[in-house]
Amino acid sequence: MKINKIIEKTKRPSLFEKGSSQMWVDEHISQQMLEAHLDPNTDAASRKPYTIDASVKWIKEYICGNNAEQKVLDLGCGPGLYTNRLAKQGFNNVTGIDFSSRSIEYARNQVAELNLHVNYVCQDYLTLNVTNDFDVVLLIYCDFGVLNENERNALLHNIYSNLKPGGKFVFDVFTPNKYRNHTDSRTWNSYKCGFWRPTPHLCLSSNYWYPEERVHLHQTIVIDDNEDLQVYNIWDKTYTLDELSSILSCIGFEELEFYSDITGREYEEDSEIITVIAKRK
Repeated sequence: MKINKIIEKTKRPSLFEKGSSQMWVDEHISQQMLEAHLDPNTDAASRKPYTIDASVKWIKEYICGNNAEQKVLDLGCGPGLYTNRLAKQGFNNVTGIDFSSRSIEYARNQVAELNLHVNYVCQDYLTLNVTNDFDVVLLIYCDFGVLNENERNALLHNIYSNLKPGGKFVFDVFTPNKYRNHTDSRTWNSYKCGFWRPTPHLCLSSNYWYPEERVHLHQTIVIDDNEDLQVYNIWDKTYTLDELSSILSCIGFEELEFYSDITGREYEEDSEIITVIAKRK
């Protein structure tokens, strides 16, 4: 591979520039992601089991009012960590959507083994095409922040149109507090095998902060033994209460509630996370 191409690829990208590859559809990386989702000792891909249990309890009792007849849609459901728990709590009208076929396959296998009823769909939720009226739509683990403005607004309109009147959209995002001590960084590492490839490869890991837009980027550039160069960009737009209120109100949501996490903990100004409940009129 020519050095000029490497230099060009490793420049600081423009805001929300797409990478050349997606983690969720790669045969090797998707397996690593699934293992991270299921690892009970880390919050790296999903939150730890006790936090998920507390979240599902809050969703069941507070969001759904202990009404297991409510229809729930979980966007970016992964291997079904929330949806299957809801089904165990008696919810029989739950749908999970995720882009990773490996995660969906795992979730479906769990449903079959446990004799639960959950409808799983392998699809990019940005191309969501459902006509059901849901009582609750979930978007958990700060996925909202990975979307650029056009994607975000299109998704919000789609969610709004698929909620029943009075239905609730529940999601979480990072606040600028998450990156208050950030410094840009770039690090090269070499591996015989690892998360990104099963074969020898080099990784350039970079972290950038875009202060005007309050957006963070974690970028990984992988060069393998075949001199193949792939770029993985993980964007994270942070939000303030005022910004979220303005965006959601413009869509038509009302009666906004804010919390510090997805278990319903009271919101604090120094929180790194905002959890939002937004109700359709």
